[in-house]
Amino acid sequence: MKDSAKAGLEQFLTYRLHVLNKLAERGISERYQAKLGVSLPEARVIASVGSFGPFSIMELARHANLDKSQASRAAEAMIRQGLVQRRPSAEDGRVVLVSLTPEGRALYRKVMPIARKWNGDMFDCLDEREKAAFGDALDKLIETMIERVV
Repeated sequence: MKDSAKAGLEQFLTYRLHVLNKLAERGISERYQAKLGVSLPEARVIASVGSFGPFSIMELARHANLDKSQASRAAEAMIRQGLVQRRPSAEDGRVVLVSLTPEGRALYRKVMPIARKWNGDMFDCLDEREKAAFGDALDKLIETMIERVV
């Protein structure tokens, strides 16, 4: 890494993470579209609800790493396709939860292997030591930022 006093934008952590994120999202998005005909937000809805749901739209947005409007639009598209369903929360009748239909669970079983494969493919350029160090560094950065920002 360059001397931080002389570093350009390309050396800032946030810039580098943004570039990496955009490249990773483009790659997984292309795979979901080509193999399943679903968008990245739709695949995230399916993956999140299938892994952790049912959710309210606000919870879904947080778990799927989407903004509320993206989560809402993606959930609505999945509802129209019969992959996701709405139902009132048993704890709070004002809250509507989204959950997977049987067809949605079948799609979930197709989404997750694609996600796992892409995740593994991204790390192919690193050896085991580098993978472990990268994971540890990310965990430490995330923990530190949670303390500072949240």
